[in-house]
Amino acid sequence: MNTQSLTKSLCLAALALAGFSAQAQQTGSVAVEFQGPGGHSSGNYGRTSALHAAGRAVIFLQQANLLSGSYVITNVTGGNSVNSIASDGLIELRLTAADATAYADVVAKITAAAKSGADAENAFRGVKAGELTAGARADIRYTVTQR
Repeated sequence: MNTQSLTKSLCLAALALAGFSAQAQQTGSVAVEFQGPGGHSSGNYGRTSALHAAGRAVIFLQQANLLSGSYVITNVTGGNSVNSIASDGLIELRLTAADATAYADVVAKITAAAKSGADAENAFRGVKAGELTAGARADIRYTVTQR
């Protein structure tokens, strides 16, 4: 056995004794997008806000009992001007998990938080799926995309 192989074997043995495994960590990023009708704050007061749905989703995500360090929110943005109701909202996250199964669990919890955020904003505004406002869908929708 050469020195490099011996060093690698000793390191793996030390990790095993310390209770660590040599599994591959999985990392990636996710974008959660929210869409709604938008509008001007005075003429369209009371419409759903995609950015409010994003904020609600962040709160639900904080309550999801995810492992510390499993996600970092890197960006929250939305809307297009002052005095407008946001027609779009975006949350970008960086994820880290011990393995593919744990990673999929984090993505599932992010998706559930996005749904809960959209549902909460729709309920707060009294909007049901399929309703229209000025010819556009009145409800907030979301998409979760792994990057």
